[in-house]
Amino acid sequence: MTELCLIFGEELLLYSFGPGHPMRSDRITSFWKELEKSGLLRDREIEVCNPVMAKREDLLLFHDEEYVRFVEEASRRGIGVLDYGDTPAFSGVFEASCYVVGSTLLGLEKVMRKDALHAFNPMGGLHHARKNAAGGFCVFNDVAIAISKALRDYCVEKLLYVDLDAHHGDGVLYGFYDDPRVYIADVHESGRFLYPGTGFREEKGKGKAEGTKLNIPLNPGDGDEELLLAIEEVRSFARKVKPDIIIIQCGADGLSSDPLTHLRYSHEGHRLAVQAIHELAHELCEGRLVATGGGGYNRKDTAIAWVNVVDVLSSCK
Repeated sequence: MTELCLIFGEELLLYSFGPGHPMRSDRITSFWKELEKSGLLRDREIEVCNPVMAKREDLLLFHDEEYVRFVEEASRRGIGVLDYGDTPAFSGVFEASCYVVGSTLLGLEKVMRKDALHAFNPMGGLHHARKNAAGGFCVFNDVAIAISKALRDYCVEKLLYVDLDAHHGDGVLYGFYDDPRVYIADVHESGRFLYPGTGFREEKGKGKAEGTKLNIPLNPGDGDEELLLAIEEVRSFARKVKPDIIIIQCGADGLSSDPLTHLRYSHEGHRLAVQAIHELAHELCEGRLVATGGGGYNRKDTAIAWVNVVDVLSSCK
């Protein structure tokens, strides 16, 4: 079993909304260059896996058929928008999105079949997409689809999803709001100040799932101290859950340099947060951990943060 399956290839560069848009392919190329400089690919037990496309049936594990057809048609036309303007259509957006989803599913497969202890898809973590709508640069919700597949195909009874992105993972929360098998811990900038305007303390799940969702909103200007206090709360939550697997979204847009948010994490703070979840995976679920990159719109600092993710996940506990 390899320590880390890292999914990377030119296919992931297709998920790019073009010049001037925050979600561009140079986020990924900058990460790869930084990773090559780090020497981790040489010194650690890392298997680099090629991206794969999700099948239509995979998309339908979470998304509505009508919405999938809508994206296909927009992809053929190559013009228009998929939401209210943040997520423009482009020629091939359907295929590009399927590569993101398929790559996260590949990571899940590698971990659940014990080919790899951990997996990381830096382009994954498109947590805003709803069952029937795009949003916030996210077309198909790869993490929600991975959660659905874990529950259906791998006999997972309790899954913990941890979201570190500065933007609240609304698509994941509301997609599983009444599912008692899916535990969610989301640390983010408060929706009072930042898109998508959701993720408040009182949102704890409903019905049999009440109490399975933990939202920890932070205020503008909050930094490492507040982040790590939140992570302690996540740690306590996770230990009560005792999940079968953890999926983490490692968004780097909480770093102080990010142009779209107002948090003030340092690289060390972000690293310690990821490291804490990595340790929980070893403590609670035999190391089973699937990671995605999520947001991060300062190219240089996002690259460094994701290299830190690779460093943490490829190091022996």
